[in-house]
Amino acid sequence: MEYNARPLMKNKPFGAFLLLTGITGFAIIVMRIVCYEFEFVPGYYEVDYGRFNFFSYFTVQSNIYVSFYLVCLALAVFGNERAKKIAFNPMVRLTVTTYILVTGAVYCGGIPMKMTPPLYWDNFQHIMLGTVQVFHHMIMPPFMLILFLIPPTQERIRKRKLWIVAVYPFVYSVFSIIRGAVSNPEFYPYPFYRPEFFWNIFLKGREMNAAAAYLLMLPMLLMGMGVFILIAFVLTLIYNKICKKMTE
Repeated sequence: MEYNARPLMKNKPFGAFLLLTGITGFAIIVMRIVCYEFEFVPGYYEVDYGRFNFFSYFTVQSNIYVSFYLVCLALAVFGNERAKKIAFNPMVRLTVTTYILVTGAVYCGGIPMKMTPPLYWDNFQHIMLGTVQVFHHMIMPPFMLILFLIPPTQERIRKRKLWIVAVYPFVYSVFSIIRGAVSNPEFYPYPFYRPEFFWNIFLKGREMNAAAAYLLMLPMLLMGMGVFILIAFVLTLIYNKICKKMTE
């Protein structure tokens, strides 16, 4: 398949930069696993679930996706045809960008709500943790947004496929809710997956009914998927407009 790629997508120094960034993303995750050390943090981390539980977070999964995509895009710049099929695919670009933007927004939005653990920089462990958090939530989201706004080809995103963006987050959310309910000790990667989270928001003061709490979560979960689709829709409008200008 022939790709009418823009000149930047054939620029070898740009490809090297993308490759380095993608490898850095993988290296940071490996460093976190290898140097794992549990630290009790009241209200945030009170149980040691083990080093590999790190992969349970949407943050980590979305950043793995980002790193994989960056490596593919780098290989595409270097001329690999298989990598082009992935890296130049508009829906792949849309999903990876949407996921990492949600990752950054949830983390940064949780800071004033005190849902996000504070960062400390007084020793190696804290510096490592802080570096991971900043890289995953504050550096990669804007970086991927900028990259998204540089379409590699003129191919546009098909709006009728936007629902695809919500598939993985929905599966991930359902799995996380079920896992939290059956695991011992219970583990929820994010507080809004706990049945009592929305119960305390809408029905605070009443004795919690587990079945009713889960039913209350359903519309909230669907609204959450709507947020993914809404973000993807806005990105699609901008992306397609840029692609249209490329053809003029």
